[in-house]
Amino acid sequence: MMKQLIRLGLMLVAVLAMVSCTPSTPGAALKNYMSALSDKDYEKFIDGCNISEADSDKAKEIREGLIAMIQEKGSKTIEKKGGLKEIEIVSEEMAEDGNSAIVTYKQHYGDGSVKEDTQKMIKVDGKWLMDIGK
Repeated sequence: MMKQLIRLGLMLVAVLAMVSCTPSTPGAALKNYMSALSDKDYEKFIDGCNISEADSDKAKEIREGLIAMIQEKGSKTIEKKGGLKEIEIVSEEMAEDGNSAIVTYKQHYGDGSVKEDTQKMIKVDGKWLMDIGK
C-alpha cells in the first residue's frame, strides 16, 4: 500500500490548470485532485481519496498520515524532474455499472520527460474519488 500511495502522491503533484469544481467524469475529477496537489492543498487532495474506514477517528488518522507522507515524499520527487508541467487525460474506461473507471493519463515534467500511468476511480455518493485500495 505504501508504494501505491507514494506513486499516487507523485502522480498528482503540480498540475497547473484547474477544472470545474464539480467534475462529472472520472478524468475531470482526477485532474481536479491533481490541481489541488499542485497548489500544495494536500487536504483537498486526500479528500479525493476513497478511504473506506468506518471508524472516523481511524479514518482521520489515515488521512493525516497520507497528507504528511505526500507532502514530504511527493514534492521532492517532482522537484527532481523540474516540476510537473501538465497532466493529460488519455482515456477513461468506464465499468458497465458506471460506478468505477480506469483513467489513463500522462504526466509531462519540466525536464521534458513524460510518464504514462493509470488510476482507478470509484463513484461514492455521486462523487468520483481515487481508489487507493487497502
